[in-house]
Amino acid sequence: MHSDTLNPTLKRSFQTMMTDEAATRQETDGAVSPSKHPGNLIRREYQVNVFEVAKRRNTIAVLETGAGKTMVAVMLMKEMLQLQESNPRKLIIFLAPTVHLVTQQCEEIKSWSNFKAEAYYGTKGVDDWNGKSWEKEVAENDVLVMTPWVFLNVLRKAFLSLEKEFYHNFEYKPKIFGTTASPVVRKGKLVCWISRSLSLWYSCLFCIQFSVEIQSCVPSTMDCEDQVSELESILDSQIYTVEEMKELDLLVPSAKEVNRFYGPRQVSHSQIKMKIENSFAKFSTLMANLQESWPNHYKDMDDKIQMLQRRLSNDHAKILYCLEELGISCACEAVKVCIENLPNTCGVCDLIRESSLKCKDYLQEVLCVLGEHLQSGHEKILNIGLDFLKAVHMGYISPKLYELLLIFLSFREARQVVCLIFVERIVAAKVIERFLKQITYLCHFTVSYLTGSNSSVDALTSSIQRKTLDSFCSGEVNLLFATHVVEEGIHVPKCSCVIQFDLPKTVRSYVQSRGHACQHDSLFVMMLERGNIRQIDQLFDIIRSACSMTATILNRDPDTCILRASNFGATCAYVVDSTGASVTADSSVSLIARYCEKLPGDRFFTPEPKFEFSSFSGLHQCKLTLPPNAAFQTMLGPMSRNSQLSKQLVCVEACKKLHKVGALDDHLVPIVEAPKGNDQTVRSKVAAAGAGTTKRKELHGTAYACALSGTWGGRSDNILFQAYKIDFCCTLVGEFYAGFVLLLESKLDDDVANMEVDLHLINKSVRSSVSASGQVLLDVEQILKARCFHEFFFNGLFGRLFVGSKSSGKQREFLLKKENNTLWCPSNMYLLLPIESSNIPSNESWKINWMAVDSCVSVAEFLKKNSQLRADYPVSKRNNLDFRFRMSTDPPECDGPNVIHLANATFNVKDLKGMVVLAIHTGRIYSIRDVLLNMSSESSFDGNSDANPASYTSFSDYFNKKYGIVLMHPRQPLLQLKQSHNPHNLLLNPDHEG
Repeated sequence: MHSDTLNPTLKRSFQTMMTDEAATRQETDGAVSPSKHPGNLIRREYQVNVFEVAKRRNTIAVLETGAGKTMVAVMLMKEMLQLQESNPRKLIIFLAPTVHLVTQQCEEIKSWSNFKAEAYYGTKGVDDWNGKSWEKEVAENDVLVMTPWVFLNVLRKAFLSLEKEFYHNFEYKPKIFGTTASPVVRKGKLVCWISRSLSLWYSCLFCIQFSVEIQSCVPSTMDCEDQVSELESILDSQIYTVEEMKELDLLVPSAKEVNRFYGPRQVSHSQIKMKIENSFAKFSTLMANLQESWPNHYKDMDDKIQMLQRRLSNDHAKILYCLEELGISCACEAVKVCIENLPNTCGVCDLIRESSLKCKDYLQEVLCVLGEHLQSGHEKILNIGLDFLKAVHMGYISPKLYELLLIFLSFREARQVVCLIFVERIVAAKVIERFLKQITYLCHFTVSYLTGSNSSVDALTSSIQRKTLDSFCSGEVNLLFATHVVEEGIHVPKCSCVIQFDLPKTVRSYVQSRGHACQHDSLFVMMLERGNIRQIDQLFDIIRSACSMTATILNRDPDTCILRASNFGATCAYVVDSTGASVTADSSVSLIARYCEKLPGDRFFTPEPKFEFSSFSGLHQCKLTLPPNAAFQTMLGPMSRNSQLSKQLVCVEACKKLHKVGALDDHLVPIVEAPKGNDQTVRSKVAAAGAGTTKRKELHGTAYACALSGTWGGRSDNILFQAYKIDFCCTLVGEFYAGFVLLLESKLDDDVANMEVDLHLINKSVRSSVSASGQVLLDVEQILKARCFHEFFFNGLFGRLFVGSKSSGKQREFLLKKENNTLWCPSNMYLLLPIESSNIPSNESWKINWMAVDSCVSVAEFLKKNSQLRADYPVSKRNNLDFRFRMSTDPPECDGPNVIHLANATFNVKDLKGMVVLAIHTGRIYSIRDVLLNMSSESSFDGNSDANPASYTSFSDYFNKKYGIVLMHPRQPLLQLKQSHNPHNLLLNPDHEG
């Protein structure tokens, strides 16, 4: 996006913004209490100091959680906008590490200023935005708040790129202001890539909120100094913190740190664990045997079975963890959680259904094993006389959980309790929350849990996360269990207690979690096992590292610190010259995956890349295979020192080729061709006209199946085919479909040759069954007839039987008038022929319906001999039509009220319904739905076509003027025809789409 594309009038002036803000404050000063947004009314001295430093240089402000770092950022934003008032290309970007913080900081910016701020994150759909969408956002907003990955993707796609015009103009390098509570380096590639890109921006302020680290502890002050210097060099900034802490300590009081010791486990649960292990081994073997009993199945079925096996293993590990760390009661709750998370087996194949049932059987068996070690009425032990200690001795709860219960019992009234409990695993948060709700002595507390939105089956959706967090911040939830994944995304100004149920593993985790306990007289509780030297050493190392970090920052002289030049190292990359969009080794794999995601697929086929690795003399090479409907299929990458790098490098080369062949646009975004016309899939049964109609258009890639290929096309002798019978059974009683036989040159695998598939139509479904039916020998005459049937029937249904038109300048003629070998190709050399209707089971004998085949052949011969039937053939020459080819052996009387004359035959009215006919003017095959006895071609034209009804007086007039057809029997009844539909993916169930 170039600067001259922005519309300056969409940006408000600084004076207008400040006037609006002053008016807003004047209106709200009486309504908003100083405690709600203190930074909006009072600028603390330490905030002003940080602000003054940030104006002079790029700064990384290190302040405690709750110290008002966002307020300083807002002050700097106002300053920058005022200085850049005359520059229409000014831009402020605020980066926050999590979606929680993005939305939270966006609201804070809006409340402390009159900036137009907008939040951007992946679930908002920004990954699919184009350059115009981003230009619009930049033009209409003052501050863009986003996650680093969103910003990184925007830079890679060059939707906000200004390199061309200002690459060498270092006077306009961006202003950077970072805020953190733990300034050591983590996620280096992301920070380095963004930093390298920032050097190309101008007239721009970047506010970056982060807490990053590379290791759990910093061994010495010197190591801490090295990491701080590295962070400064990456962001071209200098760290600054407040030296005088008195004012900060008054505003952000430090929590009282307390260590709570719990006893070691008193019950080993060895017998229970042995039974659970035996059960797991038994059902793992049963699943493996079940998979082996189905030797012929698709690869994607193997993937689903492996997924179920991993889930079984993960559930097993969760249950054992809860048993060891929390006790039998919580292990039972863990089993119930796993049962609730089992996948839905409705509509899946028998193998997947049976495998899923094995997982369920395992969980139910484990639940019985745990139940055997729980006394009758065990749930009452925790609610009668607070006999928690008895529950510990019996192994129902662990000493660690017992100590946590004692902490909760020591709390005062529920309205005074806002407690945040950090646990290591998601399942622990869910299980303890469910367990606490069963204890009546804690019923005055509202309990909930909050976890990250990763791919785990236990993860929460973003909407539930936000709702839970809002409830906790408002005081509706007293006890909130959270994983360390979301600790950066939680800001609770009145948190009275923070408990580390599981010890923090990093300095960042320790600093961030401690910072949440910022209320007066708040507690920061660390839970330690009594006598566990490893835990004590771990906590000591973390605290020592945190102190080293603080000392290093306080004792640094910013005037003597010299920023080191950052060496990002060389990287393999492909850059589009026209836009500046780029893909590197780090981003290439994800881009290939996204390209495959955009390819057409359904629930039976998920397009995804495949990687094969080979090694030679210590070097590695990767072969990439793309789905059949991709722009190309395979690519071999260069040799590299490890397999991961070889995977990245072949993806870089693939991205380069995809761009050159047009599968990726100049911003390296996958191009998906939309179907012509109305491409919106109609999902409503009422609105949908039917499968394959223009209201239900789809986009499908083209893939060739080797089994359908053949070499018999040029032969003129008898041919032996492999036969596979196809039967159809409709869910509607009394509705029947004709069967077909598929004739192939090669033999199919057993799983494909004998299978059942549900085909979904509107308001009904049809079970299609395929069965191997031996071999069939066709002589030369039969092959000629079968080929003619194929050419006539399927072109008439899904194509056109006439080529050329007046508008194209080519004479219109019958497709099969001359031998046309272009209708056949070796990759699709098969025959699909009708079979005689019969009640014989599909695995018994059957016969090809040669009468139906001969009917199509006779019509084809009739059209070859009567070229006068062309719609554009002169009317004066249509008097000598050859009627020798008739489909009825005993035609009725030539005239009469119940007689209908067709071009090649005469039929009784009662015999027409359901008959298949060919319309000359369209060149398409239809079936007769009804005979309209009350209408004829002399009836007034109803205008149900694309023509203007006022232009034609009757149907005869319509066919004469539009197609040049003069009807020989204008007074006979009209036929209502059922149109043949376009091919449609009938495997998709309309009830499950969308």
